[in-house]
Amino acid sequence: MGRLRQIVAALAALTVLVAVFLARTSPSTEEEFTPTVQGKNETVLFFTNVEYGLSNVHLATAGALLEKHPNIDVHIASFPRSASKVAKAASLARRKFKDTKDIHFHELPGREYAEALSDRMGGVGRTSVRHLLHPPGLKGIDHIMRIVQPAISPWDGGDHVQIFQKATELIETVDPAVVVLDIALRPAIDAARQTDRLYMFLAPNTLSDTLWSVQPWGSMFRKFSRVGCDFPSPVPWRKIPENIYFTLRFVFGVLNKPDFNGTKQQLKAHGIDSSLHIKRPNDRPWVAQNMPEASIPLDVIPANITSTGPIILDAEPAIEQDPELVAWLSRAPTVLVNLGSLFVYSEHHATTMALALEEVLAKTDVQVLWKMAQDEGVPDNYTLPIKSIIDQGRIKVTKWLTVSPPSILSTGHVVASVHHGGANCYNEAIAAGVPQVVLPMWLDCYNYAQLAEDRGVGVYANRASAPDWTVEGLRDSFLRVLDDRDEGRQIREKAKRLGKIAQENPGRYVAASHIARLAESGRT
Repeated sequence: MGRLRQIVAALAALTVLVAVFLARTSPSTEEEFTPTVQGKNETVLFFTNVEYGLSNVHLATAGALLEKHPNIDVHIASFPRSASKVAKAASLARRKFKDTKDIHFHELPGREYAEALSDRMGGVGRTSVRHLLHPPGLKGIDHIMRIVQPAISPWDGGDHVQIFQKATELIETVDPAVVVLDIALRPAIDAARQTDRLYMFLAPNTLSDTLWSVQPWGSMFRKFSRVGCDFPSPVPWRKIPENIYFTLRFVFGVLNKPDFNGTKQQLKAHGIDSSLHIKRPNDRPWVAQNMPEASIPLDVIPANITSTGPIILDAEPAIEQDPELVAWLSRAPTVLVNLGSLFVYSEHHATTMALALEEVLAKTDVQVLWKMAQDEGVPDNYTLPIKSIIDQGRIKVTKWLTVSPPSILSTGHVVASVHHGGANCYNEAIAAGVPQVVLPMWLDCYNYAQLAEDRGVGVYANRASAPDWTVEGLRDSFLRVLDDRDEGRQIREKAKRLGKIAQENPGRYVAASHIARLAESGRT
């Protein structure tokens, strides 16, 4: 009876908080508007961060616009390091259509997202990852809430204003019919709102990450867990009270962001209001890298939402990028270990992975391509346990990949993609029809690890010890996917089936078509 009273009390408190949350995040009458400023037809301005996990969908869609909609004038605004990526996207489109236009690139000032987040979390430069690691669920809730607040918008007031002012200037100069926004570039979101333009969002995440708050209350708690929580979908009955409590903490933390009080005052002084409110995506066009077969089913999807499936940059074939690597890949079934652009291996992670790979290779005929960027202080002898295997050529260790991950996955030689649970890594594997082993260590990476298991396309590795690893946990997770037992065969078959669905109508073309329609009319 005591436990029942606790559950009822939690539900009552949550009811109040969620009602407040939905009221504050729902658009007001003033927010539902037809833009009073209509820009030049057939002109699109993208604003995006430089980080691969955030920018990839924008670059891929911009390239698809050049390919399929040559009448559209495409502009991209980002930080200086994006310039080469933008030029690459244009050159890839030009390979297919010789007369393709260029993409106009515009530099944004200030610090990049990851650098600003690292500084906010007490790191140095782009080393924010070491401050992000946390266990999932209630074990990590305190740290999760410390991360969520700066992750919403990591820039201090000065940087925010500087980026906002440049974005405003670009919108007025380029005069686009539609502004395409990165959900994590809040200064540009403010600029689009305050210049009264038609704008839309292009998101790398699945819709369940975004639309949980507009689902019926029963499914809100039964189907979905919040960022950083790794409950299956549907949530087991015995876990629902914990999911309710986690949601209570999450909503309260989002609505009460003490870290931003100073920043808010600075923004207000420059006429930037309500910048840090989280708004429901039901009043603007919202395009998401979401494929229903690879995502959690939703009961409610607002009319302004467009699901595209995986949005993958169509890079040149791997054989053109690095023929030697492709020759090596063709020697044996290959496991790709690539934990994203932000993760750097500690000594613990490096030695644990090396020892696990030694055991996996002893039990299978696979080889391993291991992208391994090590943290400061990691000794060079971390590969000592596998030196003989490296000498035999069965493990290739590299600090960076000479071929883009989607091109590697598309060779047909990769039998497992081992990644950290980023939305792009998940979708790249889906698009290629490759099974996944997911090693989550922070925020929504835990949700994608569980999603891989829920949809039957992969394994959530080291569930019991995350974010730390054990040799046994890694080895057993790899073998679950690689072995010829029933589970491994079923995972491979499901991944292959979803890959075929994704390839029927590539997401980048779906997104590009939607944006082109908006750019040609200047109206939603």
